[in-house]
Amino acid sequence: MCRTAVILTNYNMPERSDAIARWLSENCENYDLYLVDNGSDLTPPAENTTVFLSENRQTTGGWLAGLEAADQSGQAYFAYWVMITSMRPISTGLDALAMMVEFMRTNPDVVGIHPALTTMSTTAWKHLITRNTWGPRRTWMIDNIAALWRADWFNDIGRFDPELVYAWGVDLETCYLARKAGKSLWVDDRVLIQKDTNIGYAMKRMKMDARERESQAYANMQMILCQKYGPDWNWKMREKNVEPEWR
Repeated sequence: MCRTAVILTNYNMPERSDAIARWLSENCENYDLYLVDNGSDLTPPAENTTVFLSENRQTTGGWLAGLEAADQSGQAYFAYWVMITSMRPISTGLDALAMMVEFMRTNPDVVGIHPALTTMSTTAWKHLITRNTWGPRRTWMIDNIAALWRADWFNDIGRFDPELVYAWGVDLETCYLARKAGKSLWVDDRVLIQKDTNIGYAMKRMKMDARERESQAYANMQMILCQKYGPDWNWKMREKNVEPEWR
């Protein structure tokens, strides 16, 4: 049986976290939920919380804490489904997780697959928006809005760089490493989610202005990826080993 660890980090967004947990319980099987309370200090933790952090470790630190909890469970996971609370599931009545896992299981080169985004989603990554193909289509990168990663490969690359604390750049780097290794990345138009960018900021839950966080996240990404890959890191992440049909 291919079992998945669902990694969801929550900072002051309990209602959205619990809504995702309910959707999982009603629509998916063969998973364990690691819902990380990332030091929530304006609201109570979500009811379905399984991992409690005493302080906000930001997005990447929250995910890594969830992954560490999954390690400690002793369960050998086939995949990790990494999520954020600005994600809202849309598809119902089907095992979305099972379909993506089966596609990954039967195609050994696939290391990442992501549900398609609704046309109403707010995102800079327009290639993730549904094209109504009713099936997986190959792409050049996937975001960690709700990314399913093949566990053995993801562990081999060291997971996410903890220095990319705001999670800006972890998607680009992970996908660059996948393409460089000859692996493939996919968007699954059979499964729909919605991305509501900056919903936590609009709700005054983040204790920081959205523009302030974007500025800090961009500066952090620039510094870390430039140190690792050189001043042309952005070109490498977006253009290296990318075929035009994957755009």
